[in-house]
Amino acid sequence: MTEGLAKMAKHTARSEWENIQGFDNSSREYVRLDGDAWLAAHHIREEGNRRGKRNQPGADETLPDEMYRKIENWVAKRALDCKEAVSKYISEELANLHDLGSSWQKESPEITLEALVNQRCQNLETLSAQSVSDLDKQRAEYEEAFRDLGSFRQRHRLSRVADYPNNQIAHWLWVPVAGIVESFAGANLLGSVSRGGVIEGWMVALVLTVVNVLLGIGAGRMWRFTNYDRGFKKLFASVLGVLCAMAALVWNDVAGHVRDVYVLAENTGALETTDEAFASAYRTMIERPLPWESLPSAGLALVGIAVFVLTAFKSYTADDRFPGYGPRHRKVDSLHGRYQDGLNDALDELKAARDDANARIEEIKDRYEMDRAGWNSSLDRLRMVVDEYPANLRQYNKDLGYLLAAYRTANLATRKARPPPFFDTEPTIDESVLQPTEFSIPDAPDWGDIPNKAEAGIARVEKTYEELRTRYQMLDHVVDDYTEDDA
Repeated sequence: MTEGLAKMAKHTARSEWENIQGFDNSSREYVRLDGDAWLAAHHIREEGNRRGKRNQPGADETLPDEMYRKIENWVAKRALDCKEAVSKYISEELANLHDLGSSWQKESPEITLEALVNQRCQNLETLSAQSVSDLDKQRAEYEEAFRDLGSFRQRHRLSRVADYPNNQIAHWLWVPVAGIVESFAGANLLGSVSRGGVIEGWMVALVLTVVNVLLGIGAGRMWRFTNYDRGFKKLFASVLGVLCAMAALVWNDVAGHVRDVYVLAENTGALETTDEAFASAYRTMIERPLPWESLPSAGLALVGIAVFVLTAFKSYTADDRFPGYGPRHRKVDSLHGRYQDGLNDALDELKAARDDANARIEEIKDRYEMDRAGWNSSLDRLRMVVDEYPANLRQYNKDLGYLLAAYRTANLATRKARPPPFFDTEPTIDESVLQPTEFSIPDAPDWGDIPNKAEAGIARVEKTYEELRTRYQMLDHVVDDYTEDDA
């Protein structure tokens, strides 16, 4: 069984070796015949010795024997297969060249390139006209707001930059914190003595806090109007601000007395409702504003006053101290930022369109260079294969002679009789097989002047781009230009 497997493996290896083509289409190279390998694979010398010992073929045989014909047929087949492989390769390369030339002529890349440059330049101009139109509207809006701000500054003799917090959330953050502190304090101080306990304490504390915050906001805004340069508005705002402050003092004074009323009611057992507690506290405040009955009551009133003062300060500084100056300043600043962002986006969009146009031009140029290089490379390979064909195919006559000579030498070495007459002949490959396939190389397409035209197209796009960029205007004035010397 082992011997059978060995023979099968040897036969398979020999068959695969015999099937090797004489031309490799992938590498475009001829594959030379290895005579020694074929002699060993088919035991040519051994067969010649064996037949020579028997004086075979006979001395009177005029026709080649089986081994002679086998060698001759196999080499002839190898040569014919090589010619067919080369012919197939030539046909495929010629078809590729023809397709490439036809495609190039059909598409007319020079015309395509010129149309592309014209279209992309027109697109740049259209894009620029649209964005400039939009920016002009924003610019007009900005300049109108800028003039309004300048007129306002001149009318009210303002020579400074508006002063207001950049972040309103951060500015107001301490107000809710203070309100939470007051609510917790009030809930604890009132909940422990009120009839409704913790719930009523929390309700009353929240009302106290909300009123303090609202009064603080109102007072701060009114005090801001005291900086106004007109007498009536300034007087009116001063009166309202004072009223808010007095209301806050009265409100927190009442809050302290409310706790005193709760404590008194708890001690006497005469529990009062919230409304009754506030009414009693108000009467007590009218009769005796100060002092409160206990330190916790005084603490409740002082915490409320502190929240009011903090809120009033935050409300006063939440915008520029001169009413109307901050909103105008912010409007100009916002419009300036919007215009600048729009300008940057428009320039980026124009640049992207320019880059895309150049990329498309480069694609046509690259394709030209790739197609032309591919055409020349295919043509060079084709000519090289054809030029090497005669030498490689005539080598098969030498290979045939080498194989037959090896067989004859082995046969003559062991035979005693006279050799047959056909040993003196030298068979050759059919001359038609040795002649290369005739073909005609197609004319090269009209490559035109794509590289120079592509460079000229890119230069035209760049020139258009630079000209269009000058249409975009920077703002002549920005709000940050104001200084103390502007008045």
